[in-house]
Amino acid sequence: MKNWEDYLLTNGTLKNKLGITDAEKLHTIEYNFSAIQQKFIRQNDYVLPDGYQLTGKDVGELRKINAVLLGDIYDWAGHYREVDFSKTTGNQVTHFHPVMLFGNAEWDIQRQLTAFVSVAADKDIVAAALGELVTEMNMFHPFREGNGRTLRVFTEVLAREKGFQLDFTQEHQEAYMAASIADDAKLMAGVFQQILHAKAN
Repeated sequence: MKNWEDYLLTNGTLKNKLGITDAEKLHTIEYNFSAIQQKFIRQNDYVLPDGYQLTGKDVGELRKINAVLLGDIYDWAGHYREVDFSKTTGNQVTHFHPVMLFGNAEWDIQRQLTAFVSVAADKDIVAAALGELVTEMNMFHPFREGNGRTLRVFTEVLAREKGFQLDFTQEHQEAYMAASIADDAKLMAGVFQQILHAKAN
């Protein structure tokens, strides 16, 4: 696929495996299915259906997660987009990494993930590291759909590896979105300061 139109039916609905032609119906089914898949991953201690244990150590896990969340709906789930992408929120336009720079983006994210392994399991330090990582991965935005949901699961894995869990409220979700739109790692670190809690045994 080289154009956004290649992802769409003639009426503008995303092409899908279910033969759904109504965009609103597809959105509802996609959301509900991905929510079920996210719940499955969490309940199985972040082991994917194929038995793969998520560790947060490999940027390639983003593709594995996206495939699990959306693979029954879209052929391209688990594959990086092949066209450039931007999103408008209010009056602000966010330009995500262009496809031609995906190799550089992957390299930089992998470098940060490798460094994260050695990060002390201290709330302040983990929050700062996650602020940097999530901001970078947000700008990567490699998939046609499900970027936020994929990143949420991956971030939960990273926190889990350091002995924390993430507890989002609606207020925290709004702050998270604001930090994402602002592309501000310090703002994002502030959100993680609030939502990181010691993992219950």
